[in-house]
Amino acid sequence: MTLVELLVVVAILGLLAATVLPNVANTAESRRSREAARTVSSFIAKSQSRAIGRREWSGCTLVPVGATGTQGLTVLDLFLADVPVAYRGETTNATLTVSGTSANRRTLSPSTGALANVSSRGVTAFDLIRFDGRGPWYELAAAPTSTSLEIRLRGYEDANQAEDLGYVARNTPWPADSASHTFEIMRRPVPAGSPLSLTGGRAIDLYWSGFGPPFVGVITGTYVQFTASGQQITLAFDGSGRLRQVIGAASSTGSPRWVPTGPVFILVGRADRCGQAMATLSPTDDSLGANWQYPDSFWIGIDILSGVCKTAECRPNATDVIDSQLFIRQALLKGGS
Repeated sequence: MTLVELLVVVAILGLLAATVLPNVANTAESRRSREAARTVSSFIAKSQSRAIGRREWSGCTLVPVGATGTQGLTVLDLFLADVPVAYRGETTNATLTVSGTSANRRTLSPSTGALANVSSRGVTAFDLIRFDGRGPWYELAAAPTSTSLEIRLRGYEDANQAEDLGYVARNTPWPADSASHTFEIMRRPVPAGSPLSLTGGRAIDLYWSGFGPPFVGVITGTYVQFTASGQQITLAFDGSGRLRQVIGAASSTGSPRWVPTGPVFILVGRADRCGQAMATLSPTDDSLGANWQYPDSFWIGIDILSGVCKTAECRPNATDVIDSQLFIRQALLKGGS
């Protein structure tokens, strides 16, 4: 072999390294995100299957790494979550008596000892309550005490609860005044068991995850993002497998219980991009910008009626977050994978 031939071989290898290796690296990044998305999707499907046939709701909880900043929007751990057995008071004959005349709220007084230890039972504001084993679910307007609790019509004060926006004083009967009513309180879901932990530098990006709007021909409506840093997000399925609610953190402005107005979307991408806003992408630094701006990130879509999960990559060169969801929305519509 002559020196000229050796130099030609070296030049060819250099050219291949310059053109092929970046593509190999991008493929590896995409593969890691794809596997992470499929793992999360399988876990959500498992949580949905656990809920089918149960009386109480069940699901999974996404737990952020930290409480503030980008760590509060980065999820590495997912837990199965169960709604505790309904709270029916401290005595076998616990009842509540309704009073008050407000258009959308009522005060309830317990029978003797009915709520004696309610403060230690995990019953909090915005938990759901119904009476006599039937009828609509109302919402606790504040954390109950041993002597009283207050309920409100769900959706009357908080537009997040779209499922119950029809609940108004004219068409939703309050429990009869001056009569004793048995009750059951549905508490918030609690994490159960060991977590599923994501590795390989992949994470769920809560900042761009969210729900809605529905996709029927033309997308109209609002996409609701889970932008509050540090809040755990729980997906709650009912006994039919339907995704009933997304439960976040309570705030001074309203209930933590969202009723999704369209599919729920979970964004899986690189952990170092989580929580970042949209930016002009840099040709030399692929850690800048939002995860959905990169085709090596993946969406998980959850149909709210069937509870079925699908995965698809983010649309390349998308102009906004909904545009990046084109492939996953098409997969949900067609029933594809």
